[in-house]
Amino acid sequence: MRLKNVILFFVLLSVLVPLALFSQEDGSKTTSQYNLNGVFEGGGGKYYIRQLGNEILWYGEENATSPTWSNVAHGVINGNQITVKWADVPKGVIMQNGDLIIKINSNDSMTLLQQTGEFFATPDWTRIP
Repeated sequence: MRLKNVILFFVLLSVLVPLALFSQEDGSKTTSQYNLNGVFEGGGGKYYIRQLGNEILWYGEENATSPTWSNVAHGVINGNQITVKWADVPKGVIMQNGDLIIKINSNDSMTLLQQTGEFFATPDWTRIP
């Protein structure tokens, strides 16, 4: 009987510990002082931005009908900066990718601070009313 209890204990432990360590409350649920949801322009294109807590998702394109470039990105807000991973998608002809650090100036304005990877041509973003 004692051996059964020990085995049961370790089985429960092996199931419950990973569940306790796994959390649905990741960084995406953290609130931010900014509201960047909306459409921004910059670098000759438009960026459609969705903010979920401290996470940013975007789709950007040069123009809607025949873009030279179009990209998607995912980023995390930390303070007044966003750390972003971006990649072009095949709606456009350019296929590049990289990492960005963007400064949030306000809910209506952002500025590129740093980039690594391939060339990213947008230095500033401004909200379109």
